[in-house]
Amino acid sequence: MQPGRNTIRRAFGLLAESSAKETIISAIILIIRALLPLALVLLLRYFVDQVTGAAGPGAGAGTAAEAVGGVTGLLNRDGAIPASLIWLIVALAVALLADDLLSYAGTYVTRRHAYLLEAHISSLIHSHAGSLGLKHFEDPLFHDRLERAARDISWRPAAMVSDFILLLRGVISFIAMSYLLRNFGIIPLLILVLVFVPFLLVRARNASKLWEIRRRVTADSRQASYFSWLLTGEKPAREVKLFDLGGFFDGLFRKHFRASKEPELETVRRNFLPESLATLLKVSAFAGVLVYATARYLNSSITAGELAMYLVAFRQALVYLRDTVTGYSGLAENRLFLDDLFSFLDLSPDMKGGGTAPDPESFREIAAEKVTFTYPGASRPALKDVSLRIGQGEKVAIVGPNGSGKTTLVKLLCRLYDPDGGRITVNGTDAAAIEPASYRRLFSVVFQNFMLYYLSAGDNIRLGSGGIFDDAERKAEVVNTGNTGQIEMGAGMDDTDNDGKIIKDTAGKGGFEEVRRAAAAAGIGELLGALPEGYDTMLGHHTEGGHELSWGEWQKIAIARAIYRKSPVLILDEPSSSLDADSEYQIFSDLSRITGGRTCIFISHRLSNVREADRIIVLDGGMIVESGTHNELMAAGGRYFTMFTRQKSMYR
Repeated sequence: MQPGRNTIRRAFGLLAESSAKETIISAIILIIRALLPLALVLLLRYFVDQVTGAAGPGAGAGTAAEAVGGVTGLLNRDGAIPASLIWLIVALAVALLADDLLSYAGTYVTRRHAYLLEAHISSLIHSHAGSLGLKHFEDPLFHDRLERAARDISWRPAAMVSDFILLLRGVISFIAMSYLLRNFGIIPLLILVLVFVPFLLVRARNASKLWEIRRRVTADSRQASYFSWLLTGEKPAREVKLFDLGGFFDGLFRKHFRASKEPELETVRRNFLPESLATLLKVSAFAGVLVYATARYLNSSITAGELAMYLVAFRQALVYLRDTVTGYSGLAENRLFLDDLFSFLDLSPDMKGGGTAPDPESFREIAAEKVTFTYPGASRPALKDVSLRIGQGEKVAIVGPNGSGKTTLVKLLCRLYDPDGGRITVNGTDAAAIEPASYRRLFSVVFQNFMLYYLSAGDNIRLGSGGIFDDAERKAEVVNTGNTGQIEMGAGMDDTDNDGKIIKDTAGKGGFEEVRRAAAAAGIGELLGALPEGYDTMLGHHTEGGHELSWGEWQKIAIARAIYRKSPVLILDEPSSSLDADSEYQIFSDLSRITGGRTCIFISHRLSNVREADRIIVLDGGMIVESGTHNELMAAGGRYFTMFTRQKSMYR
């Protein structure tokens, strides 16, 4: 029971954290709406008794003529309805109006609360995912857990709020109706409760089964989403169309989609008969109470107003019990969803450390000491007993065949993974003792599989600073000085290109000059300056009016982003894989211009690009097999000599 109580307690915490104000307002509206039916039923009783002219028990045994005479007797001599009835009608109307208005207000508050709750839960998932190491994201079981945590996030929070309100209102209103029925007899009250026991059991069993099924089909659900992305995503569109793979992937999508949905449909189908029997029992109970109430009225035990009150109260009690069961079963199902959410949020970050990384200005060296690392699920290590030291300002190339561990070493140096054995140190301090985000600020990386961000050109480069900028920093403050054609630039203003065209950007963090310098160093400055909106031009086809770049131009954007980041270590992992020969030459012919004196680690399969490195490290089979300058390695005649000679022969 403890885990369940803990989940409910944490769920209440989520409601309050997302918006305490909406939680309080919802509670007030809920209580008022839950008590309004009590007032309505009491007013209905008095109204009916006033209309029939009944003074107490026994009125039900009179003739129709006597009943008509009672109504006529209530009329004034001029035929007008007496004030007492008018006030009762007004009170009924006000109560109904209040219920409707509160219903509208409650709907708005509930939806707003659900929206805030969804945003809050999404942020919790995003934040926690960011705190986890990269190895989690390469584990299928982690993705299953993440899928269950984030699945139905667009409607589950709203359903949780609605079910919670439905349950509480049902309980409060049922208690109110039971209070009215206290003099009606103990048997109707017992029937009222007992007929809902089967209904409750069926719903609870159904919620548990549905959750078990959804947990079981998580992998199929993820596969269906993957094949749907292959059919609709921009990146795979070219190959899918060229090789005519649409029908094939659609077949796989349908297969996994059916596998993820049909078990749930089968469970719902099997529950049709038990739920129908439970509903039949409920309707039969109401029919029995109707007979019982009619008999009591005819034998003069209750008045016409009490008859109406008891029947309406019993019917409403059935409705509120149904709402209670529905809300409870919904919360039971949502509790299982929340168990998945909290299970994900309770994953302990695998990378810890509370220390602070050294300032960029104080960086002296980074080292790997007997580092060994194996990817989760892999049968052999990706790196074995690797040791190296790279000093401040040094330009080091890492080369080797595919699968030799080059990119893995970079990931460990950046602390995207922690080694299984050995350690990474910076200025002699173990990286594991430093807070991960603080440590990673020492590095600026162009990964081989770099990202495309559909933002403005300027923002694409500024992302190198960690996204620490806002719209106010990018707004131009240009003052036209008249017809002279001159433009007066204020502090932090935009600049102009050689043709006098305003470059629509501002200084921002670090100044726009830094953005433009990074773009120029990456060989993309002229292209970005010539775009329709300059550096404010949106890139990619995802936004109307967006400008698409070639793959090589996107790679230059990634290089500019890495250059813009103020970190002491610059890592280039195959930075020229998509570049033309001229662009590649510009980058590698003068690395000092790009690095600006920073430590540079670069990986390249084109060995002609690494000759000017201060040191070349050769990896093979996850181990360092050679290390030295180009001339030293060529003179040694080892692995590097063989690779360089073979590659050189291809260009003869």
